[in-house]
Amino acid sequence: MPITKVSHKFQVVIPKEIREFLDISKGDTLDVYGKDHEIIMKKIHLRKPLSLKSLKGLGKEIWKDVDIEEYINRERDSW
Repeated sequence: MPITKVSHKFQVVIPKEIREFLDISKGDTLDVYGKDHEIIMKKIHLRKPLSLKSLKGLGKEIWKDVDIEEYINRERDSW
């Protein structure tokens, strides 16, 4: 079982064998909490915030079999 120390800034180094086993890399996010006198750290995967560029083409399959001109004219006529 690997051992690590707490630094004067209360930081700990995750031993290399644990980092490799859990595929923890620089910049990863860990959920840290205490339970039954233990410190538990779990790697979590955060979703990247959506940008306008990432929304490009979203839902395009809905319009696959639709004649756009006909749809626009039908919508205009409904006003």
